[in-house]
Amino acid sequence: MHSPITADLPRAEKRSLLEGIEEILGLASYRRQQTHNKQKAGLSGVTGSSNISENSIYEGDSIDLSAFTLLDNSPYAIRRFQSTMGNFYLKQGEFALTAAGQELAESLDEIAGPYFEEIVSAVKEQSVTIELLDNLADVFTHQGCFTSTENNHEQDTLQRILMGLVTWNERDQTVDLMDWPSRIDLQIDDYYDYIVAGEQFEDNLRDSVSSNVHHLRRAWSLAILRAHDIIVSKNQEEELSYDDQDKLRFRPIRPLGRIYYLQGQLAHALRAQLWGLATHLRHEAPEGVPRKQLLSQIEAAPIATEATAVLQSETSLNGDRMSQSAITRELFRAGRVKPIKYKITVPEKHDAECESLTDLRAELQARDIGTWRPVTDPELNGRTLIEATNNCLPDIESATTRTEAIDALGRLCARSTIQLVAAIEQYEQLVEQKPLLERYVKQEFGQRHSSLVKTSQYLNTVSEDIPLSVLARRIFEERVITIHNYVIQDRLGSGSISMVFGTGADAGDHSTTNDQLLFAAGGTASPSTGNLRYKDLRRLMRDAGLLTYHEDTNLWVPTPAGETVIARFRGEYE
Repeated sequence: MHSPITADLPRAEKRSLLEGIEEILGLASYRRQQTHNKQKAGLSGVTGSSNISENSIYEGDSIDLSAFTLLDNSPYAIRRFQSTMGNFYLKQGEFALTAAGQELAESLDEIAGPYFEEIVSAVKEQSVTIELLDNLADVFTHQGCFTSTENNHEQDTLQRILMGLVTWNERDQTVDLMDWPSRIDLQIDDYYDYIVAGEQFEDNLRDSVSSNVHHLRRAWSLAILRAHDIIVSKNQEEELSYDDQDKLRFRPIRPLGRIYYLQGQLAHALRAQLWGLATHLRHEAPEGVPRKQLLSQIEAAPIATEATAVLQSETSLNGDRMSQSAITRELFRAGRVKPIKYKITVPEKHDAECESLTDLRAELQARDIGTWRPVTDPELNGRTLIEATNNCLPDIESATTRTEAIDALGRLCARSTIQLVAAIEQYEQLVEQKPLLERYVKQEFGQRHSSLVKTSQYLNTVSEDIPLSVLARRIFEERVITIHNYVIQDRLGSGSISMVFGTGADAGDHSTTNDQLLFAAGGTASPSTGNLRYKDLRRLMRDAGLLTYHEDTNLWVPTPAGETVIARFRGEYE
């Protein structure tokens, strides 16, 4: 909206114009699919219910935009783009651009500029010609987000934006793009120091730039680029590993990446229990079950025996290639991995060798749980425990008797409890020698109920001699049920509340109002773990010309520009 054609429009008209432009670019994307049979990419931004793909609407000379809706009952993507533009320091306020945003806009103008006035006229007149759509289909890629990959100025600008090559311009109070340095560094400790100090600028944009938070996105992007570079340099079954230079250059960020991984492991354990509770209530107690009764059944389950079995889980490789996202994760957290898919098997045990929290901590330490090993190693690690928890989820849905259902829920509580305690053990070992990182994690995440910080504090209040069966029941009650209720009751505002389960006070159609009665409510998705926004960053690097997809190998690989960025990071650029 930096064009003089639109600069003086009222705010509401600018918003309407942006939605109209999105509609036209969406139509142009589908038009390109009609006219270019091999066109596959570029439509991921079109979501929701729409008639955009109906061939009949393209049969005339023009399309009536007033009779067309890109998305039904769903916000247009431009609303998400607004926050994305802010995250990348491209805009100040709703429509004003920073100097960095202005540079990107000018690079688009080199190819798209001649069509802008015609697009604006089409939106105002609520009619777009097929000829204009054909022209735009040739000009834009990826649903109109970017222009031709031959636009070197735009590609270079996007790459510098993605890599966070920005600085605060004190005189003009804006964000400038920097030129490429000979070496790309990661200033992670500076970011920690800024957050721990707690000093903030009133201007949110200046505050973000000054914090160096963009160095985190730079680090994750470089980790993806380098992992994909390593993948294409080796045979499928060869072990992949960081070399000494990789270890040196990624050293500032890998501890934080491991913190994120452990938080994912912890969240997965808690989410698994929440999912298990909702599923159990829906199948076994549709009219509700007294809280005390359910908890006593959990405590009576063979928790210690199951814990002993989980600690002896076995890993086997099946020969198929591991996904690039999983390889990236394993290289970043462990430094090496065999790029082959794996299977986790939990043996059947009938004797309990691990009966208390003290026993469990000793077993975890004996297995060097603090050592960062890849999931494909035979030794126990955090990913092994995640998969062991996942393996018992189907048992909760498939149980046919009340006994089977209670056993399945108890098994889930046992495995996820081991997973949770292991995550905390590894977290405490990780931050023990890194006081700045520990202060940052406490400052940034310490108040969140399901954080590593809060869960570590909770476990440290529990007696070391507590039986595992009692510990599993307490975690289930105090870290899952109670916190879920706290979050629901603490909600402010008039918006809808999504409950996974309910209590008697929320009974609705249930006849009782006993606060100790648990019943199924909305349910929740199956637990999962994130990979540092792998897909989002990979898509951004594709759009910026740093990664490309090779159909013959089914791999994403660095482009020449991506290889240059890797060389700058590794200190090998000349």
